[in-house]
Amino acid sequence: EVHILHTFLHDFYSARMNLLICGFIRPEYDYVDRDSLVQDIRTDIEVARRSLEREAYARLRNDEYLMVFEGGEHEADVAS
Repeated sequence: EVHILHTFLHDFYSARMNLLICGFIRPEYDYVDRDSLVQDIRTDIEVARRSLEREAYARLRNDEYLMVFEGGEHEADVAS
C-alpha cells in the first residue's frame, strides 16, 4: 500500500507515478472497526515520515527517477 505524503497543486487522478519502495512498516491486519484502521494508518504515516528523514532515504528525495515523469513532465509541473 502506498501513502502519498506530498501535497500536489493539481489532481493527478490517472497520472503515471514513479515509486520507490524504501521499507516495510507492518503486516496487513483484519480490523474489527474503522477507527483502529485509521489510527494504524496515521501511525504508519508518522513512521514513514521519520524514516524518510534518515540520511539514506533523504538523499533519494531528488532522484531523477522520482522527479521526471513519462512525457517529460517534471514534478514541479504538478506538485507544490
